[in-house]
Formats: sequence, structure tokens, C-alpha cells
Amino acid sequence: MGGKSRARRRQRGGAGPEQRETGRAQRIARAVAEHDLTALKQLARTGDGLLTTQLRRQAWPLLLNFRSLADAGDRGAAHRDEDQVALDVRRTRLPDAPEIRRDVRARRLAELSQVVSGVLRSYPWLSYYQGFHELAMTFLCVFGSPRPAVEAAKMAALFFVRDAMGSSLDHVMQQLDLLYVLLEAACPRVHTLLAALDVPPFFAISWVLTWFAHDVESFADVCRLFDHLIVSPPLQVVHVAAALIRLREAEVLACERDFAAVHTALAALPATTADWLPVIDGACALQAEYPATKLQHMGACRLPRLSAVNTHEATWTRLDPARPLAFSSLVPTAAGHPLASAAPSKEMARVIDRTSTAQRARALALAHRWPLAAATLASATMLVYAWLVMQQGALA
Repeated sequence: MGGKSRARRRQRGGAGPEQRETGRAQRIARAVAEHDLTALKQLARTGDGLLTTQLRRQAWPLLLNFRSLADAGDRGAAHRDEDQVALDVRRTRLPDAPEIRRDVRARRLAELSQVVSGVLRSYPWLSYYQGFHELAMTFLCVFGSPRPAVEAAKMAALFFVRDAMGSSLDHVMQQLDLLYVLLEAACPRVHTLLAALDVPPFFAISWVLTWFAHDVESFADVCRLFDHLIVSPPLQVVHVAAALIRLREAEVLACERDFAAVHTALAALPATTADWLPVIDGACALQAEYPATKLQHMGACRLPRLSAVNTHEATWTRLDPARPLAFSSLVPTAAGHPLASAAPSKEMARVIDRTSTAQRARALALAHRWPLAAATLASATMLVYAWLVMQQGALA
């Protein structure tokens, strides 16, 4: 899919595709050699991004501030969530990409366990969430070995998806509430439809938690999205989600006016998107018009003061690979975690499981030629159950 979208872009005129790609690769290599982060970030945000796995291996360490932090835990001590990590890794599928050989599956999955466990053991106050292993798998497949992948996943965990690595689903759901605030401003007809059908934002949970790695088939497209997200603020994934929905607005509005049908159509958008460049461009425009602070004000939905969204600008600028810092010196921890609550909860994984099961239930029913109404009812039943699980977690 990613190759087709890139081929279409190459037909738009100007210099030949090989010439343009060679020139872009040279600019990326030069920016890496000169440590020109301004140029590198611009290249990551625009066009075909950082192009290749080899170039990303050189650029991502600079963009992610490798070796800027000192570990806070004992790498030899097992983390409390490693049993769940093992279960999730066991059922992980390798991305379909030429550079990833299928005959190394067993070794790659063992390395994935090392990567996720390495992050958790380095910062024991982090909690694993279902989906973090898919984000980590992208880093592992790009770097090809666990050590740099641990470093990349560590920086992503602490500075981008930290809100998901607390003890509950609450802060992630707040980010998804901001998606609806953004849709109300930028895509009001879709927002009206979702509000009328009372569709919760469960369809976007895996988008936010895995940076679309769970939902996009093309590994090239996943890497292109990662190029963009690692040089953007943490809430940028929500802007990407809104830009995707706005770009496909006509399809969403054409759906049957039914809770499960609309939810299923939204959940399928990433897998059926052939060209991500317009989405990324749209996300940049939305982020410029509706940055995180403005969205929180518009929706009267304040994320915690120590949310990764609200601390990113201040903390990221203080990172210096030459002078590693303790994370706690950047964001003071309370009760071991900046976002900790009294009791750990597993409702996040349960909600994601139920939502995913709802999508599979409807697809399976339709594949067996069930009537549409029956297929929709099967999906809706699972979605309602997921909603009840979330409400129980909020009341607990």
C-alpha cells in the first residue's frame, strides 16, 4: 500500500522519481552528518519522510535524543507486568516488509520481549499497556537489534505515550475526548453524527496507543507516520486521527445511521488509507490551528499538569545526550509515577480487547453471510460491554 501511494506521488511531475528520491536521501544524510535537527525535523514532517530503514537508523537516534536519560531501575529485576508482556508478544505478527525475513520470527519475538522488558525495568513505575509492544516492534524492526530499540521505546514511553503508562485508562480517554473537541471544530458534520448515535471514541484507542502500528498494514506507511510523530508534540497522534477522519468524511457520512456500523467504518479507516501524505499535511494544519493548550481550553477538558502533553515542550528542550539526566529531575514523580492513582487497574486492556472483538465479530458475521442487522447487533453488544467496563473503572 505504501509503495503504491509513493508511486502515485512520483507521477505528479517535476524531476524524475529516482532523481527526487536521491536528492532527498542526500539531504537527510547531510542533516544527520551535520546534526542539523531543524532540517531533519522538516524532512521527517514533509513529503516521503525519512525514506528508508537505513536512513531512519541514522536519523531517529538524533530525533529521539538517545542517551539523554539515566535509568532509574534495576535491569535485572523483573517488572510486575512481564507476564502480560509475554502473552502479548506471543501473538504479535511481524510487519510485512521486504527487510523483515519471516524465518527470523522466533528470534525477533524474543528480542521484542527484551525491548519491552528493558523499558519497564529501566523505569519500574511505568505500567505496561496492551499495544505498547506493537509500538516497540516498529522500533525493533527499523533498528534491527534490541539495544537501540530499547532506547527509542524508552523515549517514546516517557515523553510521548506516558499518559497511557499510568494505572488507569482515564488520561487516554481524556485525550480521545479532545479528538471529539477537534472534530467539532474541524469536521462538525461527523461530530454531529457521532453525538447523535452516542458513539464513544473507542475506534481510535489503538490509533493513539500504537501510533497506528496496529491498524496500518503497510510497514512503510507505519514508518512514515512514526517519522512525523517523533518530531511532533505527543497530542499530534490525535491531530492525525482527526485529519484522517476529515479526509474520509464523505465515507463516514455515507454509513448507515447505526452505532456499530459507524464505529466499524471509523475503525477501518487506517487500513484502507492508501496515501498518508494528505493526512499528515492535514494534521500539521490542525495542530497549528488547534494546539493542545487551545483544545483543552475549548473542551473545558484539562489534562493533568504532569501529563506528557502538558510537559513535553518544557522537558524535551532540556534533554542533552552529552549530560544525561534523571527523568525525575524533569518531571517530579509522586507515589512513584507522575500520574499514579491509588490502585492499578487493567480496564484499559479489557476495553481494547472488547473493542477489537466487536470489530472481528461483525466482520466474521458478514463473512458468513449473516444479515447486516444481525452482524451489527453482534458488534454492538461487544461495544456496549466495553462501554460498561469503562464506566465501572471510572466509578471504582
